[in-house]
Amino acid sequence: MANLSGLKTEISSVGDITSITDAMQLVASAKLRKAGKKITETQEYVSEVYSVFNDIIRQTDNSPFLKDDTSGIKKTLWVVVNSNLGLCGGYNANINRLVMGQLKPNDAIYALGSKAVAFYTARKVNILKENTSIDIDFSSQEASTIGKELMDYYTTGEFDEIQLAYTKFINNVTFEPTTLRLFPIIKNDDQNQKAEGDKNNMTVEFEPDAETILEKTVTLYLNTVLYGTIIESQVSEQASRRTAMDAATKNGKELTETLQLKYNRERQASITQELSEIVAGANALQQK
Repeated sequence: MANLSGLKTEISSVGDITSITDAMQLVASAKLRKAGKKITETQEYVSEVYSVFNDIIRQTDNSPFLKDDTSGIKKTLWVVVNSNLGLCGGYNANINRLVMGQLKPNDAIYALGSKAVAFYTARKVNILKENTSIDIDFSSQEASTIGKELMDYYTTGEFDEIQLAYTKFINNVTFEPTTLRLFPIIKNDDQNQKAEGDKNNMTVEFEPDAETILEKTVTLYLNTVLYGTIIESQVSEQASRRTAMDAATKNGKELTETLQLKYNRERQASITQELSEIVAGANALQQK
């Protein structure tokens, strides 16, 4: 009977956890719909800004934001986008594994999300700045604030390079950990990508000149990229959490069924044993 009591408690516990994961799945689905609308609205704008900025870069020869290659880069600031909450599958682990594989001794972390703070603190990696207020309501104003800080770190020479590590949203079940160099912009790489993407591209003329426009618009470019990539990360987080909670709910239901079957068998065995003891006792009395 003691074993039956333990099984009954276990079934109740698994049922409670399954109810929680099912509720979390519904919450993640609602947040995913909300964030999904935002990414649909911003993707076209981000793509257009990126395209125009590429045209400016192609006609720029001299700027502190441009380099011909990656030589001379010794100190990198990694802007790492993680979540503030857990239970989202491999969302955080995948991006942190990617960053750790490229991290140099002098590098530092700009941590976006409490999970990034906890991860790099535990590994004694230098965290330059923390921001744990990022959520699905992330705004362009917040992107502008972060962009201004990153611009200052780069233009003052504190860091040779700014890298952004985020999760690229592909679809509701596919998310790809990605790194993107914000500064410096490697001109040769950009030109090659542009040529491959558009064989018949036309030359665009800028007034007064591309260098001046680059200096004036680099902030817009940075803020737009930050906003778009962080929104992608937020959508990926919610999609990953929904997938993880859906799997947890299904596993919980399967485990409950298995435990219930085991409980029924144990209970039947206990009843059978009790009946056997009663019959044996009755036979013993008759024999007397």
